[in-house]
Amino acid sequence: MPNQARPRRYGTAGLDRAKQSFLAAMSHELRTPLNAVIGFAEIMDAQVLGPITVPEYREYIRDILDSGRHLLRIIDGVLDITVAENGELVLSKREVPLRSLIDDALAETGALRTARGIALKVNVADDLIVQVDAEKIRRALAALISNAVKFSPDGSTVRIGAAMAANHLVTIAVEDSGIGIARLALGRVFLPFVQLEDKLSRRFDGSGLGLPLARLFAELHGGTVELASSPGVGTTATLVLPAYAAAGAA
Repeated sequence: MPNQARPRRYGTAGLDRAKQSFLAAMSHELRTPLNAVIGFAEIMDAQVLGPITVPEYREYIRDILDSGRHLLRIIDGVLDITVAENGELVLSKREVPLRSLIDDALAETGALRTARGIALKVNVADDLIVQVDAEKIRRALAALISNAVKFSPDGSTVRIGAAMAANHLVTIAVEDSGIGIARLALGRVFLPFVQLEDKLSRRFDGSGLGLPLARLFAELHGGTVELASSPGVGTTATLVLPAYAAAGAA
């Protein structure tokens, strides 16, 4: 009887490498058709080839765009985590006004804030300049702001402030008055794909990548993201970046 081929066995390190390679390959493969879907939906939304006269069709197109862009953000997040675990994620730093990064991040939650009547109070100096990979820090800020808005009660206020601290640190705090997080669960929220099994938090959508990516991007800059939270009181997320250049500084 001929010898049967035995399945290849991997050690833990081999499995990790195989998993990372698979996720990176799948992320690249998924982006190509998804970009086509988004691109064609954008053409239809702009009515480039002629008017769309049925209102329901225009609504469907916007739903396709919103869903496609949301899925693309998830795929990009998986790819970033995979590349970072391989030590291959490269930063492209430049000086940029922190307020402009925050404004760009806020734009992603504009519709939700308006629909739920959530107000903003932003206290960030216009001349505060940070040396960062602008796109990655914008995404980190967007994740923190999105969580604050998502878990805030209707009609409440989200506060965002930034200040220079000791040792050439800049701290950005995003504060909400939402459902909060139990102390023992705070560490778990930074694990990729983890969503807390809380009867309140289960009401909210999410991929479980926002906070892990925010901390990953901060740590790549030599900084961090920390949470302080109390159930029923709210949460303050603090993004700390170690390097800054203030306008007019020597």
